[in-house]
Amino acid sequence: MKETTRQLFDRAVDAIEAADILLTNDKVDIAAGRAYYAMFYTAEALLNEKEIQFGKHGNVIGAYG
Repeated sequence: MKETTRQLFDRAVDAIEAADILLTNDKVDIAAGRAYYAMFYTAEALLNEKEIQFGKHGNVIGAYG
């Protein structure tokens, strides 16, 4: 696994942990945002493993069609 991929997966884990903390404190809307970013970082990591990188958020989403 590439180092950048590992870093993105680490960010995803951090976002999931933050979402869990927010949920336990009844901050559902903010937790949803953190959960979204966990999925986004995972999507970005998977692209990175295929040597596909983007500089913009929308391009990462667009790569999945």
